[in-house]
This record gives sequence, C-alpha cells and structure tokens, in this order.
Amino acid sequence: MASHVDATPDAPVTASGRAARIQRRHTIAAVIYLIYGLFYLFGAQYVTGMGMSERGTSASAPMFFVIGGVIAILFPFLIHRIFAFGLSLSWVKQMQRSTLYISFTLILGLLVVGRVYSLIQLEFYAKSPLHIAGLLIAAINAAFLLWAGFSRPVWISRQSEGAE
Repeated sequence: MASHVDATPDAPVTASGRAARIQRRHTIAAVIYLIYGLFYLFGAQYVTGMGMSERGTSASAPMFFVIGGVIAILFPFLIHRIFAFGLSLSWVKQMQRSTLYISFTLILGLLVVGRVYSLIQLEFYAKSPLHIAGLLIAAINAAFLLWAGFSRPVWISRQSEGAE
C-alpha cells in the first residue's frame, strides 16, 4: 500500500524550514553574483585589452582590477552569509525593542537594477554581443538578488526573533 505524505501548501512552515529556504535563496544569489562579478571582471579585461576604454590605459588601471576582484569575491561571501546592517530602536524600557535589518542583498539588488536601467537607457547593449550578454547577466543577477533580499523580514522584534 502506498504511503501518503501530507505536502499541502497550507501545512505550517517550521522555523528551520523557513531558515533553510532563506539560506538556499541567498546561496543561489551568491553563485549568480559570483558569475556576474567574474563576467564583468573578465569583460573589463577584454575591453581594456582591445583599447576600448580610456580608464584602461591610465596608470590607475591595475587598482580598478584589484578592487573589482575583491568585490567579485567579497560580495558573494556577504550575500551567502545573509549579511545585514542592524539598527536597534528602543525608546522606553517597557516597550518592545525592534531591530531594523537593512539587507545587504536587497540593497545590492536595487543597485544592480539601477545598473540595468542605465545600461538600457544608454543603449550600451547595442554595441556588441558581449554587451548584450552583460545586460542579460546583470538582469538575471538583479532578479535573483531581489528574490533573496525580499525573503527576509525587515523588522524583527525580540519576540519573533526566536521563532524565525
């Protein structure tokens, strides 16, 4: 006789299941951002090598590549660790203290959306197939960053912190 597993969408989500889902989303977003960062790093190297950039011929060009490499490695690590800036607010001792979590992943997703918007407005994608690929990778990256960033609540009180 076949066993029946209750997997209805109305089934209660446990705290560990929700935390695992949030971590899975951030891990996927971190991998996508790593691909995005490496694409832009190697794309910048290609553009510089072809002499298509004034910045690439300046004396400070190696510094930009070092900063880009650090960002390409550090940001996926921060995304994976679900890094957030916390701001605790407490006015009166008797009131419940709440914490505002400013998600690094969400902020980064909004910045990448701005980047995609500016690439579209400047028609930067029309220059070559490499630029079209860069635009598509940036759009996919923005979608995954926002997907992961919105998966975590912004306000967390002391009572709900343990139940999360």
